Amino acid sequence: GVGLGKTHLMHAIGNQIKINDSKMKILYISSEKFTNEIINSIQNKNTDAFRKKYRNIDCLIIDDIQFLKNKEMTQEEFFHTFNKLYQDHKQMVFTSDRPPQNLKKLENRLRSRFQASAVARITPPDLEMRTAILRRRSQSEHVEFQNDAINFIAANVSENIRELEGAFV
Repeated sequence: GVGLGKTHLMHAIGNQIKINDSKMKILYISSEKFTNEIINSIQNKNTDAFRKKYRNIDCLIIDDIQFLKNKEMTQEEFFHTFNKLYQDHKQMVFTSDRPPQNLKKLENRLRSRFQASAVARITPPDLEMRTAILRRRSQSEHVEFQNDAINFIAANVSENIRELEGAFV
């Protein structure tokens, strides 16, 4: 779901890959920007440059892959990019707000490839985690909160971390 830190996690993955091997070519992009780049490359008759950019990297990280739904040309180009990177044993990380089997408006061949990969579900934080997040935030902001206030916020804001931080503010 939204506000659970998927984008932060993706940035952390990319940063850790760079720490482990500074020579790795990592590309982080949103699915919207990926789609716009495909459209621009077609309009400018420059699809070779697009393919070179995306198929000659070590790690492709795409956020919100579910937004490729109903975009036939984007899905087609993504499919071939995925296959090339997979054949070259490159790393790929994608986020979505739902599991692969629920991405109904994506082509079956893409859904199938996603399902064959490692899938991690990110769930809303439990009460203890929400409390820890609020305490850490209060420490980093140098704001003193009484335990009752932290416990109240943690108990009443449970859906996502973004809402939790909004309640903190």
